[in-house]
Amino acid sequence: MIFAVAGLVLVGVVGVLNLALLLVVLRRWRQLEAAGGPATTGVRMIDRIPEFSARALDGSTVTERTLLGKETLVGFFSLTCSACVDAVPIFAGHAAHLRAAGGTSLAIVHGDDAAASELAAMLGDAMDIVIAEDAKAELSRRYGAKHYPTYAWYGPDGLVTSAGVGVAALRTELAVP
Repeated sequence: MIFAVAGLVLVGVVGVLNLALLLVVLRRWRQLEAAGGPATTGVRMIDRIPEFSARALDGSTVTERTLLGKETLVGFFSLTCSACVDAVPIFAGHAAHLRAAGGTSLAIVHGDDAAASELAAMLGDAMDIVIAEDAKAELSRRYGAKHYPTYAWYGPDGLVTSAGVGVAALRTELAVP
């Protein structure tokens, strides 16, 4: 009899601890969701291409007006992101389809000495425009990119049509027909 009572008390204590742990996890999950979540771009479907002016790796000046009037794919990459290197061929495929349809592609690489990086060189071969930014990531912040790799498709009117984080999200995107 004493073993049955001890067993029931033990099961009760484990159940209460399990419930407490579940409540802590749910609370943290809600906090992350309210803060934009761990894997959201920050780019919303109503967002426009932000105003900016930056120098591309080829020396040309790029502004938001450079991107208006055509479909645009913007990719955000970081030197500290191993998945960013894996994403380059996928971005290259989308950029080629977009270029054939009259659109343009922009890669923004951030990190210390991003302009001289191997990642920037790889993207220079694949994308129409490549911009290197320092670790402050000012341009990425203007776009709302918080995680890497991130992408955003913009229509000719400058409104975002879709956005996502990670290679898997870009693979599911269809290139412009």
